[in-house]
Amino acid sequence: MPHTNLDTDRPLSDEKADRFGFVGIAERLAPSILEAVKGDGMVIGLEGPWGSGKTTLLNFLEAELEKGKDKKTHIIKIAPWLNGDVSNLVSSLLDPIAEVIEKFEEAQLGRKSIWKKAKKKGGEFGELVRNYGARTGRVLAPAARFAEYLLPGAKAGADALELSSEYLEKLGRNPTTAEVKAKISEKIAELDIGFVVILDDLDRLEPSQAVEVVRLVRSVADFPGLVYILCYDRDVLAHALQVGLSVPDGDAFLQKIIQLTFNIPLPEPFDLRHSFLADAVEIYKEVTGATEIDKDLYSDLRSAVDREGGGLRTPREVKLALNAIRFCYAGIKDDVFFPDLCRLNLIKVTNTPLYRWLEEYLGTRSVVVTGDGMVTDEEKIQMGTRLLDLLPSDDATSTRSIWSLRQFIPGVVKADTPSKRVFEQAGQNETNEAITGKRLGSPIHYRFYFALTSPKTVMAQDAFRNLIVLAGSDVEKLTKELIRLGTERRASGLTWLEHALDRMDTATVNTLSVPETVGLVKAIAGAADRISSINNETRPFSVSIEAQAENVVVDCLWRLKKKDAVAFNDLATWLAKDCQSISWLVGKFFRTQLVSHGVVEGRGQPPESRLFDDHQFQRLMAVLKKRTADPATKAAISDLPRLAAYVWGWSELTSKQTVRRWATGFVKTDENFLYFLNALRSWSMSDKVYYPLQKDAVTAWLPWDKTVARLEELHARGVEEAATLIEAIRIGRR
Repeated sequence: MPHTNLDTDRPLSDEKADRFGFVGIAERLAPSILEAVKGDGMVIGLEGPWGSGKTTLLNFLEAELEKGKDKKTHIIKIAPWLNGDVSNLVSSLLDPIAEVIEKFEEAQLGRKSIWKKAKKKGGEFGELVRNYGARTGRVLAPAARFAEYLLPGAKAGADALELSSEYLEKLGRNPTTAEVKAKISEKIAELDIGFVVILDDLDRLEPSQAVEVVRLVRSVADFPGLVYILCYDRDVLAHALQVGLSVPDGDAFLQKIIQLTFNIPLPEPFDLRHSFLADAVEIYKEVTGATEIDKDLYSDLRSAVDREGGGLRTPREVKLALNAIRFCYAGIKDDVFFPDLCRLNLIKVTNTPLYRWLEEYLGTRSVVVTGDGMVTDEEKIQMGTRLLDLLPSDDATSTRSIWSLRQFIPGVVKADTPSKRVFEQAGQNETNEAITGKRLGSPIHYRFYFALTSPKTVMAQDAFRNLIVLAGSDVEKLTKELIRLGTERRASGLTWLEHALDRMDTATVNTLSVPETVGLVKAIAGAADRISSINNETRPFSVSIEAQAENVVVDCLWRLKKKDAVAFNDLATWLAKDCQSISWLVGKFFRTQLVSHGVVEGRGQPPESRLFDDHQFQRLMAVLKKRTADPATKAAISDLPRLAAYVWGWSELTSKQTVRRWATGFVKTDENFLYFLNALRSWSMSDKVYYPLQKDAVTAWLPWDKTVARLEELHARGVEEAATLIEAIRIGRR
């Protein structure tokens, strides 16, 4: 089942769940704190930014204190921010201490002795505490209530009695605050009880509440046997005190209260990243059902986490990023590249302005790529200026560098001119790879990362399953159905066939029977050229149908190779000898095999990674060479779709000289000349899509100077298409 258990960000209390060494810190702090209880009292500040794990450390510390304390030491933990008015807030601090004292006296003296003692000294000592509370705190009632529990019996006279005549006679005057404090200290020392009072989340208090708690702590903290542990973000609490007290420096005031501070240590280098990576891998496995993560995918994931995870500062940020992934990945797993999803959510947590910039930029770029809009120079300047503000570093290895962003976002460049930093040209291969890999930089898939948007139209499961049934029962009917699907477009502009081919992934192919596998290959390969002729426009924002068809056919052949060697050999022979989609075979499918076997572009793949062994490959190439040399095939070249791809594949299968001889004869007519040059145009993209005619593409087959001169001659004669090609050459020179 998908991973739906979001991390609620509750502080940890199970020591086994500690990932950041908090248990070890607690084990070493606890003995020193318990030793401090035996002294004159102390206020300890446990400081750290929000999300750094202060409350988790407090939980572990409380557990260690409970383990190490004696019977006379009591642990009290309070969250003052949960209280409402100031009176309740102060009461929540004093009442638990008083209750412990009362229970202790009950156990030590017995009820009868308590009441005798109360009758004699209750009024005197109760008013003593009341007087002290009125002088040192802003709220009278809680201090008087403290007297009730400090000496049972005081409650009876706390609201009415003035300082007792006995006490006044003893002092001969009204006592000073210092004298009252000394009297209370003497009483607490007689009880011989120690307290560790933990006050958590002081940085969540309103200024007036923060002032009241800190004042109260200051009033009683130096009594013997009282150790306070205050937990807070120093900057936040200091600001609250500055506002609440109207003082110029809240931090300086805080220093008067706190005798000792301990800062939550930064996680050890890479701890936060390692924690994120481990949980991300588990999310991936749970959502996809995989027992292990693919080695290459893990490498990409680790690289993304190493770079973008460097901005993580607290365990809470780790949880926020992981929760976003847990929440959305199950619904979009088929439409995103998992490492990019992790990368983006790390950016969202650690650099939210950059996250918003990326959403705007990729959305705008997608509109540009599809041809539905264009970007003005002013928009480029604005986006380029903001990008440099967000990523100012000149260090290409820094995550705060545009060069670092360029590794996964196309079209961004570190440049002095703002308009040149964005929407720079990205080649066809780069865009195709982004789309094929469903990367964040893909103009088709980027929105899934931000908006969880699924396709508006999806083929029903029954209809898709019917294609598989036809593959095993009626190849001719399936071929016609695939051609029909190639003519019908969805709301996105892509065809239903592309949607169907995208769903025929490796996992689906591996469920097919041998007849279904063979039938699917014959139908796809048999329809390939017809489909290319129907969809003959260049679409830079989409993986070509030819490439999708090749991917499915290759998956099917690999399955047959492992499952039925005879069927595999027969089908390979049919492809080379009888499949009618000669343009797709030469310009796409077998051209890839030439690369795999090292005939083109160097050494090729290792033997175990090749679809065909050397003997099979040589036999198939011989058959295909014979077909390309056939006069009937040559006569039909002008009718082939994707002419440039066929010509290159043909030259790699035979030789460039063979193709040059054909090209020289083919372009003798002006019509064929213009047709051939148009076929050689590539595409590139920056602020819009361009279709340049590169010099290298022409000189592979025709002499450059003669070609340009002939175009200029045709242009002079008013041939409009010649003017278009001259402009394409100019673009190609930029």
